[in-house]
Amino acid sequence: MAPTPEQMRAAHPMLASSNYRRWREAKAARDIVQRILSPASAAVSGYRDELHRMLDAGAVYLGPGR
Repeated sequence: MAPTPEQMRAAHPMLASSNYRRWREAKAARDIVQRILSPASAAVSGYRDELHRMLDAGAVYLGPGR
């Protein structure tokens, strides 16, 4: 015979607590923020990579030759 929902909650007290609900809501909020900010984070990361590449590159002299 399958356990009743009350028996399942008694066996897993974390599922019955309000802490789990708050944790789940906080996790959903973090996921939303991450989805919103990830394009901006990728843009900043790409900009920093390109900036480091330019700073590490050797100088290019475009003036008249000797």
